[in-house]
Amino acid sequence: MDNFSRDDRLVGGLAILLAICLLFFPWFDITVNVGAFSASATFTATGDPDGWLGILAVIACLALIADLLVEKFSPQTTLPTIGGTRPDTRFILAVVAAGFVALKFLFHIHFSLFGWGFYISVIVTAALVFFAAQARSAAPAMMSHSMAGSAPSPPPTAAPSRPRSAAPPPPPPSEPAATASEPPVSTGGPSGGPEPAERGPASPPGTP
Repeated sequence: MDNFSRDDRLVGGLAILLAICLLFFPWFDITVNVGAFSASATFTATGDPDGWLGILAVIACLALIADLLVEKFSPQTTLPTIGGTRPDTRFILAVVAAGFVALKFLFHIHFSLFGWGFYISVIVTAALVFFAAQARSAAPAMMSHSMAGSAPSPPPTAAPSRPRSAAPPPPPPSEPAATASEPPVSTGGPSGGPEPAERGPASPPGTP
């Protein structure tokens, strides 16, 4: 049962129930009273009158069930589709079954003769078409979700590395402190000896 979604279980279960109603439940319940005697008879949807309509409705239900089982248990098997997809096919088969049930009703409208099986069949037929339409409308969303889940996830992107703070530039080399100027070293006279002392101004002649 894990292979079946909720909509699949509802559609398949209702198709089985409708086939059982058409085959075994009393569509007509006829009672004839003659004096003190009474006779009653019941007829299913596959019986007279026009039982072929009920038989075709049952065949449509069985085709719907077979389509659902093949899709879930043998997905590699290729079956013809009606409408493009398998949910579309099952919806159309449900509508076909409902059409034959409606024809059976229209050909013989006798509310005084309808049995309880007729009313149950009408309710189940309406529910089958409704849930088949729901499954058909939900199919694209489920397919896109499954495709999104099967798509490979992109590789994780590495978080951008935080740039390291730049090291402060080294301080400029300090200039050497100015050294005290040394007095120039006298190199002496041209001959290498000590430079003669500076003479004072020449005294005028006649001065002692």
